[in-house]
Amino acid sequence: MSALIDRARRGLRLLHGGARVLAARAAGGSFPFSMTFILTHRCNFRCEYCNIPDAADREMTTDEFRRALDELAAAGLVRASFSGGEALLRRDAREIIRHAHDLGLQTSLNSNAWLALTHIDELAEILDLLVVSLDGPEAVHDLVRHREGSYQRVIAALAAARARGLATATITVLSQANLHVMDAVIGLAREHGFYAYFQPAYEDCFDHRSGFQPGLDTQIFADIADRLRLAYTRGEPVGASPRFIERLAAGPQFGDCRTCTAGRFWGTVLPEGRLIPCHLTASDPDFVAPSGLELGFAEAFRRLPRHKRGPGCAISPYQETDLIFALDPAAIRAALRRLLGPRPAASQ
Repeated sequence: MSALIDRARRGLRLLHGGARVLAARAAGGSFPFSMTFILTHRCNFRCEYCNIPDAADREMTTDEFRRALDELAAAGLVRASFSGGEALLRRDAREIIRHAHDLGLQTSLNSNAWLALTHIDELAEILDLLVVSLDGPEAVHDLVRHREGSYQRVIAALAAARARGLATATITVLSQANLHVMDAVIGLAREHGFYAYFQPAYEDCFDHRSGFQPGLDTQIFADIADRLRLAYTRGEPVGASPRFIERLAAGPQFGDCRTCTAGRFWGTVLPEGRLIPCHLTASDPDFVAPSGLELGFAEAFRRLPRHKRGPGCAISPYQETDLIFALDPAAIRAALRRLLGPRPAASQ
């Protein structure tokens, strides 16, 4: 009974937040509906496409992350996602996520799954969604991750989460090393009951201006979009919404950063307490990231600079979030299906 009450309470908060977004849009206002908390840039992997661990530096304490959650929740926060690096390298990561859950927030965690299985019982209690990185079938995944056995941990974590009723999804970052794996990953999604997301790899995870990794050109974007469109039409468990697929097909011009709702209804809290609209702006000299520790986190969000230029991005979670706040019906349906509705059955 308590679990049902808890789910209803968070569902009501989600509905109230949605109504507040509509009012804020109409009035030209903003508030932090959804925030990603980067608990650490440290990682136990060194993946081919990722330079995030190179940025590892100061991290806020447990109490400072609790403070960030408290202040942003008081300002209207509805959804808190947690990421890294590998967030579970912090021994207090579960404590921080539990604090968000106890505040009545929708919670999600991005993980490489190496440590997730060890804590799956507790994670199933405090998460609404577990998102795991998956680079392809076993041989490809372990090669990209430089860690034998990492694929098996992903599959085991996904199975354990599903057995406990925890919704799951994967993100596959596509580079020249694994462009061929899309169909195999979609097959795994169908077999194991998760939603699969795909996105091209950037040259620098913190700098939009660096562009994409070599070999990812206009034709590649069109091919990725075609595969996703076909899978979506067939009813396969892909997380991409139709509008995101359209944007991806137009790459490398994915939209207009100036109209992005990052910094208006969602954003990112970095490990040391600075706030940015999205991680692709972290190295942009035009963005002076306000500090939540110095200003207060709600005030820092209010002071977030908005995008002044740019061709949009190909980051799947960012695009889907932007589409939700642009009131795209298909993106909203996809999010509700993932968080509140039935998950794809492994037998389908």
